[in-house]
Amino acid sequence: MSDEDHHPELLLLHETGGEIEGRGKYHKLLDRYRREPGDTDVNSVLKERGPFNEGLSRSIKRYIDMGIVETDEEGQSRDVKETEKGKRYVSGFERTKSYLDDSFQSTRDQVQRVALKYGNKSMNELVQEPDVQEDKQRSLGTPLPEESESKDQE
Repeated sequence: MSDEDHHPELLLLHETGGEIEGRGKYHKLLDRYRREPGDTDVNSVLKERGPFNEGLSRSIKRYIDMGIVETDEEGQSRDVKETEKGKRYVSGFERTKSYLDDSFQSTRDQVQRVALKYGNKSMNELVQEPDVQEDKQRSLGTPLPEESESKDQE
């Protein structure tokens, strides 16, 4: 199964207490997930403020349409919040995926590690991480390699 089937964006929101202050922080948390050991097909490209996931806005829009997340301005807000419906949805989603998909536990473990280690950090703190600073030395728009790929090159 792919990350698209596991919805790490939604799981990250849920595991960080149901609210992420700022889209930039959301992008950085998703990048931290990408860097965790394990298989992932989450991709990031380098933008001015560090790693950026091009599919995140589309995912948030889809979640807004489903009524499971909300923002202040129809997807334009900087903050994203899980709705009550979203909490129920994620709870049922996790139970069902855990029962039907053995690979889901790995995704959930990765998300929980990221939320525990980085969930309370600000976007600025996340940007200051040494690996993000190293990535920022690349040209803007550069696709960032999977973490295992970059370690192989060292």
